[in-house]
Amino acid sequence: MRLLVTICFLSLFSIAHAQQTYPNIEGEVLLDDDRVTVQRFVLDPGQWEGIHEHPEHQLVIVLNNTDELTFRFGGAERIFASTEGEDAEAMSAFWRPGPVSMSDQHDSGNTGTRPLEWIAITFKSDSVATENPPAQFVEPDTE
Repeated sequence: MRLLVTICFLSLFSIAHAQQTYPNIEGEVLLDDDRVTVQRFVLDPGQWEGIHEHPEHQLVIVLNNTDELTFRFGGAERIFASTEGEDAEAMSAFWRPGPVSMSDQHDSGNTGTRPLEWIAITFKSDSVATENPPAQFVEPDTE
């Protein structure tokens, strides 16, 4: 159930920019280069992200999960609650499909009692291409 809550909360997103943005919370940029942007987010109890869109090609790693999340998408609302004894600190990771645009009216709120913390890794278009891998992945010339 915890994984389902997390996936529903953080899946359904995309647009072609490199950083994830939310109207009501700020992310901490941990790395931003020509291939990837890595950001850390925390959604405190009672806090809502605000209607937003998501970049394509995102890997999400949930560091700490909340016990209840309210998810809104396209006019529908759904509440996900964790079951008794679920480990809030168990890490999960998933690939986020996209795109989600502003017109989808997507928003999520932490209606639980624990902070939700995650890392969003947004791969820029060059980094997901299979042609021309970065130099560190090309085998060196041998004599």
